[in-house]
Amino acid sequence: MEHVENSDRLAQDPRFNPSYPQRVHVGERAHWELLLKTWSEKISALESAGTSLDPRTTAQIQGAKDQIAEAVRRLPGEVGGLYHEDRHRLEEAVRALERIFQKIGRA
Repeated sequence: MEHVENSDRLAQDPRFNPSYPQRVHVGERAHWELLLKTWSEKISALESAGTSLDPRTTAQIQGAKDQIAEAVRRLPGEVGGLYHEDRHRLEEAVRALERIFQKIGRA
């Protein structure tokens, strides 16, 4: 039987290919999904309370929520710079929602 070096085995197995960075953020999925759920519930409560909002604010809320949802979908599989870029977008969307809710007195 031929002896196979560990480095040779890694080169043959694409899950361990150094060209493909390890996805180290997979375990964060539950955290991000909870964040999305929390904001979705806050937005739903705002809508069900019959709070009158101008169309621009409504669009901003929906846009920020969509941005959070997209980041939540992408973040667990991202690595390196893409992870940090998506996380930054998510954090900006959360800050935008916080400002809107503070502005309308629902903070």
